[in-house]
Amino acid sequence: MAKWFSARIFLAGFILLLTILLIVLVVGNLQQSKTEAVLEIIRPESDLSMQKINYTETRDGQRKWSVQADSATHDFEENSASIHNVKVVVFDQKNGNVNVTAASGIFDISNRLVTLSGEILVENVDGHSVFAEELIFDGEAQLLSSEKQVQVVSDTMRLAAIGLRYDFSLRNLMLLSSVEASFSGAMKLP
Repeated sequence: MAKWFSARIFLAGFILLLTILLIVLVVGNLQQSKTEAVLEIIRPESDLSMQKINYTETRDGQRKWSVQADSATHDFEENSASIHNVKVVVFDQKNGNVNVTAASGIFDISNRLVTLSGEILVENVDGHSVFAEELIFDGEAQLLSSEKQVQVVSDTMRLAAIGLRYDFSLRNLMLLSSVEASFSGAMKLP
């Protein structure tokens, strides 16, 4: 009877020791991970840092556009957010949505302006793409504009220009200056 009792106590102690060791390891790793992740995204001048944000603008019960980002730091004084790994979606039930992706941007919440920079890609359902390094989306006026170098590309054409202006409500694209165009495929001139 004594051997059985001492083996039982030994087993319970061993299980308790393993449990304590496991708890210490898990808690230690959680504290280190949180600290490193928080320090990575916090800017010294920011008031609030967030991960995985989604802002959607609606009018008359319909979604008009949204801004999504992997991380953001918000400045309450400026009422703006510095956003990273950005996606802007302009909703259009009739003609299809337009998706804009960029490496980073500044979201001016009061004026509904999103200034995008770094590896910008604008895509629509027709297969047309716009490439740029800087672009401004005006959510209030439903405009996309740039004063920098842009390229508009599809299967049959390539347009390069300095600056563009795209009006979502009119579905009108205007290239501003220094326009170069090349077309491929079967094209008949009048």
